[in-house]
Amino acid sequence: MCNVEALRRSELCNGLSDAELENLAKIFHCKYAKKNEVVLKEGEPSNELYIISRGRISVNILSSSSPGEYEKIATLKDNDVYGEFAMLDGSTRSASIVAEEDSNFLYVDYLDFHRYLVKNEHVGFIVMHNLAKILTAKLRKTNFEIRNGIF
Repeated sequence: MCNVEALRRSELCNGLSDAELENLAKIFHCKYAKKNEVVLKEGEPSNELYIISRGRISVNILSSSSPGEYEKIATLKDNDVYGEFAMLDGSTRSASIVAEEDSNFLYVDYLDFHRYLVKNEHVGFIVMHNLAKILTAKLRKTNFEIRNGIF
């Protein structure tokens, strides 16, 4: 089951046993994107969390200085997670995602994810703890970039 190996490599699943990974993998699905394909668009409804199993993507936001243009704010690669906000608040997408190369992803739907975590509290605690660490790291990076005028 390829989902298990991709989940095992993801920071989202650090600390889960093999049996827990195998069960969690059952709710994930696979998706493929070709180079330059827009995977997600800023402002669209959001209800999925993604893990890059192989590939590289750019995270782009609408420019505040050039209306209608996008600015690249990050590059994510193998094993990175995106769409975390969807798992927490269900708001619209805060950025667009574009495949920089042919890429494979695992994704899980909001309802499937939350139902699974409620039924499997131990896994839920570990995964949400890992999700908090992922978001904190991204926020710290953003704070550093703002402070140093990188944006």
